[in-house]
Amino acid sequence: MAKKKSNSNFITALMYIIIGIICCIFGGGMINWMLTIAGILFIVFGILEIVKKNLIAGIISIVIGIVILLGGWLFVEIIMLIFGILIAIKGVLALIDAIKRKAVIDIVFAVLTIAAGLVFVFAFGEAADIVIRIAGVLLAINGIIELVGKGVSKK
Repeated sequence: MAKKKSNSNFITALMYIIIGIICCIFGGGMINWMLTIAGILFIVFGILEIVKKNLIAGIISIVIGIVILLGGWLFVEIIMLIFGILIAIKGVLALIDAIKRKAVIDIVFAVLTIAAGLVFVFAFGEAADIVIRIAGVLLAINGIIELVGKGVSKK
């Protein structure tokens, strides 16, 4: 069971690094990339659900994917807010766990996660491009620390 958690942490760290790099390269334009990818993934997962004979879940997923692809640019600020809140919540939960275990590297990782989430929450207006690039740097550092931390510790 611990191996699955380790693999999950590895995948999460890689995801943070990739999203961080995308934020740094594309700045505010990365939102369009994320929405396009999310829309396509919802459609693909919807098709897979239909193939598995789960018609209602499949149709709902496909509709969500189409709405994201066609109207994503209409609610970019809402997406940024939700994305930031989810990242910050993950960071808070990780911080609580890290404090309980008194794991310094995990505390740093959690604080960086919270900071990146809050940066996304407040990334509106003209400064959004700069703020998103800062969030990207924080996410990439966060992922690197997670990878290095897991490589060093023998949990």
